[in-house]
Amino acid sequence: MPPPPGSKKKKKGRAPKHQNAFAFRHNAKSKKTEKILSSPNVGVCRRCWEKIEWRKKYRKYKPRTQPGKCNICFNRNVMAAYHTICTKCAVSDAAIAAMEKHQGDETEEPQENEEDDVVECPKLNISAADPVEQDKTPEQTTENESTTKVQRPKRKIKVCAMCTHEPALSKYDNMPPEASELVSQIQELEDVLDSGVAEDSHKLTLREVKAIERQLEKLRLEIKNFGKKKGDDGDEEEDDEEEHEGDNSNDEEEESDEDESDNDVDEEDEEDPFLKAVGGKEKLLVGDAYQQMLLAKAEAQKTS
Repeated sequence: MPPPPGSKKKKKGRAPKHQNAFAFRHNAKSKKTEKILSSPNVGVCRRCWEKIEWRKKYRKYKPRTQPGKCNICFNRNVMAAYHTICTKCAVSDAAIAAMEKHQGDETEEPQENEEDDVVECPKLNISAADPVEQDKTPEQTTENESTTKVQRPKRKIKVCAMCTHEPALSKYDNMPPEASELVSQIQELEDVLDSGVAEDSHKLTLREVKAIERQLEKLRLEIKNFGKKKGDDGDEEEDDEEEHEGDNSNDEEEESDEDESDNDVDEEDEEDPFLKAVGGKEKLLVGDAYQQMLLAKAEAQKTS
């Protein structure tokens, strides 16, 4: 039944702050959001990475509920939030060319069309614009031919999937400088796998591919545990220093204690009230030592 026309609607109150905090802490969906917020930002440039991190920090990050449309291939296969192109198009030649063109337009300044100055040499009838042919030895020609045969493709650049104007960060850009050797080894092996051509310019066999994959797995594990090892090494060094200092102090204390104990053993035994109540050290003997003590007493009585 609707309320009468003259009456005011009762406003719904807001839940107190402590109730909201309790609900957020014990809600399964909030745990899901924590997992989403802790996920790394992949396939974006440094500027876009900072933008996403800002959104995550201030709770303004909105993950996708369904895949978005790619601005290049127009397929609904963009899964990450705030990405405008898919992962396939981020590696495509068209996207890379557009990025390079955009960067070139920014760096280049408008220049006047100036004709190249041509310097002529009247004695030899040679102008500087003409290419000068040099006599090449047969050894140089064979070397050039051999170098042209072995041409491995360059490492592919990945375009930022958010702004498409900058190259995306690689997985190893945030690694410390101490791990640069491991990173270079991994990148070389990845390049060999992508090209499918070995250093001897022959096609990789299945056995070689599997061997390279095993090497990559080992190196990736080393990089994954690099930060942990570094922290553990620092803790171990501190512990070793503390133990070394403690050992020195303990050795000095033990030496002094031994000297004091040698002098004070008899005095302590005489003054110990427990030994006095029992009847001396002899009453505390057990087993063979007790039997030998009894035999010694019996022999002493016989001789006396």
